[in-house]
Amino acid sequence: MKHSIQGAILFFLLVFSSSASAREQFSITLQANESVPYWIEKPFYRGMGYEIIAAISKEMGITTQIEFRPLKRLIADTANNDLGNPLFYMNNQSFAAIIPIAVTYSAFFSYRPHTKACSLHPNANGCTPRRIGALKGTISDPSALATFGTFEESYSHESLFKKLKKGRITLALELDLVGNQSIRTLFPNEVDNFDVQIIPETASPIAIMIDSSTPNALMIGCRYQDGIHRIIQNGVYQKILQKYYGKAPIPSDWYSNLSNFEALYAITSSKGDQ
Repeated sequence: MKHSIQGAILFFLLVFSSSASAREQFSITLQANESVPYWIEKPFYRGMGYEIIAAISKEMGITTQIEFRPLKRLIADTANNDLGNPLFYMNNQSFAAIIPIAVTYSAFFSYRPHTKACSLHPNANGCTPRRIGALKGTISDPSALATFGTFEESYSHESLFKKLKKGRITLALELDLVGNQSIRTLFPNEVDNFDVQIIPETASPIAIMIDSSTPNALMIGCRYQDGIHRIIQNGVYQKILQKYYGKAPIPSDWYSNLSNFEALYAITSSKGDQ
């Protein structure tokens, strides 16, 4: 009888402990570099990444604060929790969990009144010789673009797309959502005059990266990962994407790429149990 009572008490304690752990509220600070429209340091309009994290946090009961810092400082800090492309950070920092939450694509933008939409094939028939513009410092090897045309740099998004509209460049190389946002801001009445072509095999992840020294890092990582699965299933995630893509179609391989990146940076079940 005594052993039976002790067993019942032990079972109760285990169940209570498990239930308390499931209800545990986590607070965490994540740091990002401002990059419109993914991360925006403005009240009431914080960007696509911010909205995704806010939706996950609400779904999972996580208190998440996002701070903004210059990219160089984020990379140099080896003990913080980062937001962005893991490739920028993994050489300098050890992360307990990396949770992809979105996908970026490189794209070529053109202005229809000056040039008809052309295939991205380097030798596409009927295309005039192309002059390609990109932001200064974003192309590590300009010679790689030689098959597509000549290359020149701009110092701002505004300059890049004004050159495109004036016909000084034939194509602007930019992240798809960054380009769409720049066009809507600069030329709101001419959005339909711009074409965008996603460059194949240029998908990159935007991820939450939890530093190895963060308390409960693995548990928090699993909570975020579970959260993004939930907001995808309940449709909240799709609504956020549609808000930022507007009239432009969401890339057809968005979700498959997101799934592939999740598998690449997988949090194993053994980690989640710790």
